[in-house]
Amino acid sequence: MLANDIYSLEWTGNVKVIGRAFVYNDCLWLSYSGTGIEFICNDGFRALLCADMIAPGTDDGYARVTVLKDGAPILDERLDNKNMAVEIRDAGVHTYTILKLSESANSSLGILELEAYGTMTADDGSTVGLIPAEDKRLKVEFVGDSITCGYGVEGKLGETFTTATENYMKAWAYLTAKKLNADYSTVSKSGAGIISGYTDSGERNLDNIITGYYDLMGCSNVGIDKNVGPKDFEYDFAMEPDLIVILLGTNDISYCRPVDADGKPKLSKSEEKERRKLFYAEYKKFLKHVREKNPLSKIVCALGVLGDGLNDEAEMAVSELRAEGDQRIFWLPLKPQDPADGYGTDYHPSQITQKKLAETISDYLLDM
Repeated sequence: MLANDIYSLEWTGNVKVIGRAFVYNDCLWLSYSGTGIEFICNDGFRALLCADMIAPGTDDGYARVTVLKDGAPILDERLDNKNMAVEIRDAGVHTYTILKLSESANSSLGILELEAYGTMTADDGSTVGLIPAEDKRLKVEFVGDSITCGYGVEGKLGETFTTATENYMKAWAYLTAKKLNADYSTVSKSGAGIISGYTDSGERNLDNIITGYYDLMGCSNVGIDKNVGPKDFEYDFAMEPDLIVILLGTNDISYCRPVDADGKPKLSKSEEKERRKLFYAEYKKFLKHVREKNPLSKIVCALGVLGDGLNDEAEMAVSELRAEGDQRIFWLPLKPQDPADGYGTDYHPSQITQKKLAETISDYLLDM
């Protein structure tokens, strides 16, 4: 694994880093959904953004980025394989956020340069261009799959996936962080599972196991360059969250409890039992790993919005960990999405469903 000195660039010490950003080749890289920076400046700023090695012709995977001014979006673009200059000229002192809206699997986004047009006076009397935004009262980590990434949240049934309709800001995790007034970090990947990624063949998908990415700075399928990708950087767990929310297991249902077009089980009862048993064991193992990395955090495990076929196993794992002495881990079953609320791409949660999910989870966290 490669070392990551997040503040090795001249300007990175003057911004608040959101999520698991890392430095490579004099560039700050954002890979996981919702990763970004936040800063205060006067009279606006100039930034130079860059894309990774996404292959020409795969424009469905271009990184999507937004710029917020005082919390409101003022720019929403996708990067092709060229650099993109962002120039925001606005009189007065404002808080700006540069945020990656699309997920790590498809592409990463780099910030090569950042400079303010105006200056301000810092607390020590010095003149500065950029000041980091203030930290929030809580720190939350979200771990999930496509539901957390905001897969197809702006899309419709019948459409194919594209990062143009994937928007982390409209997914439950970001909405929950906003309601909690929390800083956040996200580890999520579409199709990912605990023992199997999504599969429509009945074969176990070992190429999309989220547990292999939890310790890393990203899970991109393409490299930053021909030598290095986000998976080559290990996360140092320097920030221990107050809360961790894990929404995993949905894709495992496609392997553990597959059904045919008529909804009939494809497996014998004994085959299904063995697969569900394996899910339970690996889910519990993953929760132990998360606890090892975050000994003081409260951990909330949720499942059910896109199928509750493995809720019993997930709940049993949480219950056993509590019985074994971990009283800071909790179980939250979720209601399945309501067809009346509509669907995004590939039957993923609509914006209405994502908002309802955020309300359920944030209300639970606020009552803890």
